[in-house]
Amino acid sequence: MTKPRKRLPEHKLLPFPEPRLRFDYDQRLEDPKDGLLLFGPPEKLHGIDYGVIGTPEGIRQFEAWAERLRQAVPADPKVASSVAFPGIETVFRTRWNPAPRVRLTVDAAELESKVNLTDAHQRVFDTVDLFAKPIARWVKEEDDKVALWFVVVPEEVWKLCRPRSTVSKSSGVQPSVHLTHAKAFELQQSPDLFDDMNEAAKKHLFENHFHNQLKAKLLDCEAVTQIVRQTTIAPLEFLNARGERSRKMQDDATIAWNLATGIYYKAGAKPWTLADIRDGVCYIGLVFKRTNNPGDTKEACCSAQMFLKTGEGIVFKGAVGSWASDKEGEYHLSEEKAREIIERCIAAYKVHHNDKPPRELFIHGRTRFDKNEIKGFRSGAPDGTSVSGIQILRPNDLKLFREGRKPLMRGSALKLDNRSAFLWSSGYVPHLLTYPGREVPSPIKVRIVFGDSKIEQVVADILALTKVNFNACIFGDGLPVTLRFADDIGEILTAIPEVTSKPLMFRHYI
Repeated sequence: MTKPRKRLPEHKLLPFPEPRLRFDYDQRLEDPKDGLLLFGPPEKLHGIDYGVIGTPEGIRQFEAWAERLRQAVPADPKVASSVAFPGIETVFRTRWNPAPRVRLTVDAAELESKVNLTDAHQRVFDTVDLFAKPIARWVKEEDDKVALWFVVVPEEVWKLCRPRSTVSKSSGVQPSVHLTHAKAFELQQSPDLFDDMNEAAKKHLFENHFHNQLKAKLLDCEAVTQIVRQTTIAPLEFLNARGERSRKMQDDATIAWNLATGIYYKAGAKPWTLADIRDGVCYIGLVFKRTNNPGDTKEACCSAQMFLKTGEGIVFKGAVGSWASDKEGEYHLSEEKAREIIERCIAAYKVHHNDKPPRELFIHGRTRFDKNEIKGFRSGAPDGTSVSGIQILRPNDLKLFREGRKPLMRGSALKLDNRSAFLWSSGYVPHLLTYPGREVPSPIKVRIVFGDSKIEQVVADILALTKVNFNACIFGDGLPVTLRFADDIGEILTAIPEVTSKPLMFRHYI
């Protein structure tokens, strides 16, 4: 007699409504572009004062682009998601002067000599200093302050000052001191008699990535930067042999929307806020990044990104320790360090909320939390604050298809049980009449590791947090902001040996 086949549990797709955003006059809409066009941002700036640093050519190109940013950019009829950009002053209801308040010039010949050094670590370190040192000096010594610095970089910097970039020995510039990476680390333990050898060795402790190293070096003086490539702001000056743009980029209107939104946020005001997030809720994203310490292959830096219901974020650098586990990609804090991170986040939250702690605290991470971390997280929170730990992953083993040509709708969720679900944060968007993607949308997997929260509320919150990526003006992101920039922040925090431990606003890192 054959045994009856075990009946699998039935799962139904749950539709979650699109989270709304709040704009000026307390108006609430789903689409950030609609809200900005109709009502403007909820937080006002009287003007955006900024500085720019670059070569004479880069500054000329930037000022021409800054003038164009005041003007309307038509939508691209070939791009379904393209929306006309009416100009930065029209969108954000603020003053935009195409003439920078401060200009700092980088000598083009000196930059060329630095960017062609054959030693990658010396090349990136010296190139970054050509931009970082003048900005830091101005911030610390001059009275004429700006809210934001534009760093205009030539294409050579972008190509040659990234990991694994190489310069040929025949065309490159030989540094006065040449060291292998291994020799540089030996000199950290046993310094050489000659200072120039030791100085060259120190540069090998810095990540050879222009973007990350520049951001890290400027954290101490708290300078906010927007890095732009010359090929982005002056694409018609960089054409290939066929007379076409040398770089494939988004359409001009989308680029204007994205850059203008990032500029407004970095200048000190949020372009929109979440409309329906509950009061008294705080979200923390945990970030881990391995250091390059050859003496401890498990050493990693931990930091926390705290986000309030408005979408404002604060980054805390945590402790450096042997947090990496034997399982690839997993990190675990000690109970003491887990408690310290929560205590710091609670203290910062109280500063913004009349000395009141949050009622609910959600910790988002990519790895599972172990018992020591859970104990530390809970002990770091005061009485009256409930703590929940949420694991968020993007597995690639589940695809769902709809009949017809339209993919699954954004906001669909597949509840597995009371502790876990799949969420399609990407998918077809009825408001846009399209799916703003190229591949079949994949879900993120959400799992409540500890805490008493309901999975439906956790999923709804995560979907809302996909709408506060202020680095772009998009309908929704694929990941919540708590984890969207986790890798980028981890890279910046480990890009230089000594990064400031001061809590800084999220705008310093993106």
